[in-house]
Amino acid sequence: MQWWCSAVGVDWTWAWRAYPGVWLFVLGVVVGARAIAGRNAWREATAGERAAIVGGVLLLWASLDWPLGPIAAGYLVSAHALQFLIETMLAAPLILYALRASFGRRVEARGARPLPGAVRALFHPLIAVVLFNVIVAVTHVPSVVDALMPSGGGAFLVDSAWFFSGIVFWWPVIMPAPRYAHFGVPMKILYLLIGTLFHTVIGMVLLSAETPIYGIYELAPPILPVPPRADQQLGGGIMEIGVFFAIVVGSGILFFRWAARDEQRAR
Repeated sequence: MQWWCSAVGVDWTWAWRAYPGVWLFVLGVVVGARAIAGRNAWREATAGERAAIVGGVLLLWASLDWPLGPIAAGYLVSAHALQFLIETMLAAPLILYALRASFGRRVEARGARPLPGAVRALFHPLIAVVLFNVIVAVTHVPSVVDALMPSGGGAFLVDSAWFFSGIVFWWPVIMPAPRYAHFGVPMKILYLLIGTLFHTVIGMVLLSAETPIYGIYELAPPILPVPPRADQQLGGGIMEIGVFFAIVVGSGILFFRWAARDEQRAR
């Protein structure tokens, strides 16, 4: 049993391993979501919102726990990239979407506490996008990855930073509060497109590098008959295509809902 998935440097086996730190982390996310949504959120939620929270939590759990968690921690760059994609571009927005309506009702209800000033500042689109990209950049630096992934605490720091950055990045787009002037649907779509450009840089580096850039994955015991450079290129492709697809889907949902509201107003 290990507290958190980390690079252990031993041959991979498909024997199940317990990671209680992952379970506690996911449980903490559920508790935090309930605190944001309120006690009656589940009863008042629509079928879509219930599916979103269940799907988001399960995706987060699957990305961190066995088998993807340990494979991503110390065996395959492609699994590492997939884990990043799930945490930031799938689990985070799904969970926020599930909380959107209930959180909005709490904010508008009489006597509801407004968000603290520090939290409002954190979710400002400019601060959110800068913080997101700083975390993305730092956690993909080879020396940082090679230093953190061999320890449970270091791997936990990377994983929790990814999920936190995903929540911060998607919050101004999905959540109803705080509201910022001039940040309507067109600006939200532009925010998503510009805010994820750095992923393109990372993906291009992984795709074009002549040699493996992460020692932890280059020297890992082989898990698949795939050379380290090919695995790294696959990871770059996941970063490029996966993030692009998530942003296109998110932008499309925003656009069509915006168009539907305008049409309804016109009628």
